Amino acid sequence: MYSRILVPIDLDHADKLGKALDIAGRTAKENDASVFYVSVVDAVPTASARTEGSKAKVLLDDFAADQAHRYGIKVSDHVALRGDLHLKIGRDIIETAKQIDCDLIVMASHVPGLKEHVIASNAGYVASHAPMSVFVVR
Repeated sequence: MYSRILVPIDLDHADKLGKALDIAGRTAKENDASVFYVSVVDAVPTASARTEGSKAKVLLDDFAADQAHRYGIKVSDHVALRGDLHLKIGRDIIETAKQIDCDLIVMASHVPGLKEHVIASNAGYVASHAPMSVFVVR
């Protein structure tokens, strides 16, 4: 049913992604699908952006390899550098999913707080605007 699954990863909060990672891993295994782990890194347009992206890539490579071993699935990973300082991570996730032709996004979410009643959460934005299926896990 699914062949290319995107999972947004915030490595600073990887400990809170367990349910989403498990669903993505099991879904990939059952469908013989590939999982693409994507991390959006804040980087102002300076020379250090490349360094931050490189550091994130090494960590994400290790993370993806661990997931491949844990679930016995095909994986890939990508670091998207954000040059703007706006909170448009959801848009970056959707654009990356389109670029790699994903047919499912599996992403973790948290219990909404006051801020989410005024500004949409990243998961809410992705679920509302993505042209592919989105599975939000709380």
